[in-house]
Amino acid sequence: MRALRVSEMVLMCLAAFACKGASSLSPVPLGVVPDFEPAATPSSSSVSLQKSEISGEHITLDVVVKDVSEPISGIAIKLTFPGDIALFESCADGDLLPPSTCYVSQTPLHTNEVFIGRTIINPEQPVSAVGNRTIVRIKFLLFHVGGLPDNVVFEAQNLGGGDATALLDAAGDPIIVTWHGGMLSGS
Repeated sequence: MRALRVSEMVLMCLAAFACKGASSLSPVPLGVVPDFEPAATPSSSSVSLQKSEISGEHITLDVVVKDVSEPISGIAIKLTFPGDIALFESCADGDLLPPSTCYVSQTPLHTNEVFIGRTIINPEQPVSAVGNRTIVRIKFLLFHVGGLPDNVVFEAQNLGGGDATALLDAAGDPIIVTWHGGMLSGS
């Protein structure tokens, strides 16, 4: 009986050690298929969200700047999204600005709102946006099915200050553009 308990303990320890050391463990899939329907195709002098990549329950959206006449030094985004079906995961550089850090601040009282900031660092010069250029990429995890039209929205558009959405010129002032969000959904 004692030998049986000792062998059981050894097997449990080996199993625990094997699990702890395993790097190939992956999370259980949630079974939600994400999708995004943009509110509009990019038009001249606009910023829009466009579907970039889907991987499992994760979706990446490109923040696309199209044909803006003034050079761009950065972007500030106040974005609301359907917090009942999605979690904001991260942001990353696009192909418009030189590589740097994408800053994120989620509001503690709202699980459906995020602030994103991305600027050039002096002495780098502002960048022109000719054609469609991605300024940042934002990634969401979808954990529930559903979605309503126009549920991803750029809030307080073309305003300066910390609680707004703006494409920034060389002086850090807002550039007047048209903003288009869209519908994030899971099935």
